[in-house]
Amino acid sequence: MHRKAGIATFLAISLALMAAAPLVNLRDDNVRTYARKLLAERNYPRLQRLLFNADFLVAEFSALTWRTGLSTSPAKVVVGQDGWLFLGDAYGDNVSQHRFGEQPGDPALAARIATNLLAWQAWLRAQGVQGFALVIGSDKHHIYREALPHWADLGRPPRVRSLLDGPARALIADPAPALRQASAQGPVPTYYRSDTHWNLYGAALSLDALRQTLSGQGVALRWPTASPPAIERVGSRIGGDLGRFLYIQERLEEPEPHPAVTNREAIDGSDIRVLETGERLEPGAFGQLQFPRHTVRVLTPGALNPLKVLWLRDSFGIAQSPLMAAAFRETIQLHWGTGFENGAQRLVELVRQQRPDLVVLTVVERGLLSDVFLTPPPQD
Repeated sequence: MHRKAGIATFLAISLALMAAAPLVNLRDDNVRTYARKLLAERNYPRLQRLLFNADFLVAEFSALTWRTGLSTSPAKVVVGQDGWLFLGDAYGDNVSQHRFGEQPGDPALAARIATNLLAWQAWLRAQGVQGFALVIGSDKHHIYREALPHWADLGRPPRVRSLLDGPARALIADPAPALRQASAQGPVPTYYRSDTHWNLYGAALSLDALRQTLSGQGVALRWPTASPPAIERVGSRIGGDLGRFLYIQERLEEPEPHPAVTNREAIDGSDIRVLETGERLEPGAFGQLQFPRHTVRVLTPGALNPLKVLWLRDSFGIAQSPLMAAAFRETIQLHWGTGFENGAQRLVELVRQQRPDLVVLTVVERGLLSDVFLTPPPQD
């Protein structure tokens, strides 16, 4: 009897919440405007979906579970200590691959990638490229291990350590030690609590690692931030991608530490266009350039170095992009997956057509051992 009463109560509450959904949704001015449009068009199925959209209920429930340390989408998001969010297994087995240690073929794969990176360095030098470097976009859980849930102990995978200990080490800019040190010692975070990525301060630390790597190759450059980077001010922004996965992005606020940049005004003077069409693109806050879905050219007249850089990057390059603009007069940007697909056809074309002074890769750590990095350079 009690069970039937409980089921009846649950159904009654569910129906009441669904009945209230249109009233809640219509409080939004944009929803009201769109509802009038759909009503005028007699698009009743879409109007029904709009009015009875229950995302607000999902957001309320997700916010409640997040505060108790639980995730409504554990495959995508793992909730750690003090509300910190980390990427789940839905993205490249991000948790499992760290928990279960080295796989039998990992050392051999790391060795093959190292050999291939050195082959690319030799080919690029033959094309007149002065320096070649790979910047690791360190996995957040590797930097903030203490913020992980108690059941997780996700260190750096042995296969990545094998790559760092291998013959291509001089080509790899690994900011992880500096990021861990800054995160442990300073009050300002280097990653967003509710996002996969490093913040602007973390990006500045990664560029300092790039400086060291290129300097070790004999490439002397001027850089827009000090070594180590100084923080000019701390702003704020809403939550990030992991918060969006849980429908609580708008409820969160993140500190946004801005590094001190010697030629800050140069960033605002950048001209950003799609390389093939010339279409102009607008950057985000602080001159950040989002995920490059096309090949993009950034021209910065006030940059510190009159050099051209071919930059293969992913979303970890977003926070790096204003600093790269401040450092280099021209950067040609595209995703590394696009650059290396089809036998690295696009990468080879751009090197031969654009004649860059430097080639830089920014690759998220979990993608570092992708098969695309086994693609060999041309044999000419």
